[in-house]
Amino acid sequence: MPRTELEMQDVWHVAGMCGTGSNCLIAEDVFVPGHRVISVPRAIAGELPAVHGPTGPFRSPFAPLLALGLAGSQLGMGRAALKLVTEKAGTKPISYTYYETQAESVAVQLQIAEAAMRIDTAQLHLHRGAADIDEAAARGGNLDATTRARVRADSGHVIKNVLEAINTLLNVHGDGAFADANPLQRMWRDASTAGRQAVSTPAMGMEIYGKLLLGIEERITPFV
Repeated sequence: MPRTELEMQDVWHVAGMCGTGSNCLIAEDVFVPGHRVISVPRAIAGELPAVHGPTGPFRSPFAPLLALGLAGSQLGMGRAALKLVTEKAGTKPISYTYYETQAESVAVQLQIAEAAMRIDTAQLHLHRGAADIDEAAARGGNLDATTRARVRADSGHVIKNVLEAINTLLNVHGDGAFADANPLQRMWRDASTAGRQAVSTPAMGMEIYGKLLLGIEERITPFV
C-alpha cells in the first residue's frame, strides 16, 4: 500500500541497530485479505494454508525457523569483526609495550585463535539447525519436539559464541574500538542488541532443551 496511507511512530531509540529504521508503521481501516494472514498459534502447530503446497520453504517448522533466523546476522557480524581486527593487527602497535604490531604478540595470537574458533563453533551449530529445518520442509513434515528444542538451543549457542568472540576481539583491538568512527563498536552494539531478542536468548534455549532431555514435562513457552 502507498506509504502515504500509513502513519509512522518514531519509537526506535536503542543503543544498537540504529540503521534498521525499525519504527512502527500504523495502518487504520485497511483491508487485509485472508491469504495474507497466517495464524501464529497454528503455524507453531505446523498448520499452514494448503495454498503454499505440501513441501518447500513455507513448510519450515515455524518456531525453530524464527529463532534460527536471528542468528545468521550475528554470525555475519562476528566474521566482520574478526576480519577487521586481524587486518589491523598487522600494523597496529600495542601501547606501552615493545611490540611494534599486535600480530607479534603471543597473547594476541591466542585471543585471535579463540575468537575464530568461537565463530567457527557458531557456524557449525547454525548450519546444523538450518539443515534440520530444510530437511523437514523438503519432506513436508515437522520436527520432533527434542529436535525443535535443540534447534532453539543451537540458535542461542550461536549468539552466545559470537558475542563472546566479539568481546575478545574488542580486548585485542583496545579502547580505540569504541571511537565513533570505528566500525567495530557498531558491530559490538548491533550484536549486543540483536543478541538479546527474546525468541533466541541463549539461557532460555538451553533450559527448553535441557527439560526435554531430562524428560521434564513442564513447558515454559509455545515457541519450540
